[in-house]
Amino acid sequence: MFESVQALIDEHRAVQEELSDPAVHADPARAKRVNRRYAELSKIVAAHDAWVAASDDLEAARELAREDDAFAEEVPALTEQVATTEAHLRKLLLPRDEDDDRDVILEIKGG
Repeated sequence: MFESVQALIDEHRAVQEELSDPAVHADPARAKRVNRRYAELSKIVAAHDAWVAASDDLEAARELAREDDAFAEEVPALTEQVATTEAHLRKLLLPRDEDDDRDVILEIKGG
């Protein structure tokens, strides 16, 4: 699951390296575009890392539950945490409308 996230993680690393280049910051428009993409990808990478950590914790708890009942009590909470982090990651991976970040002028008239 989430195999496409690896491409985004690789892009995140590339954008991070691009941000370290002084030439990027010489062009304000390019710097703004690169920083915006870095912020978008950072959210996805953080959510993926949280999901992987929760999945690893759940797997470890299930293994240790065979030997110790205290770990068996943690399995339902960890299962819920995995489901929550998975749902958050899925939400972040949904395609976004390119106009979401643009400003809007709204006029409200009484009448």
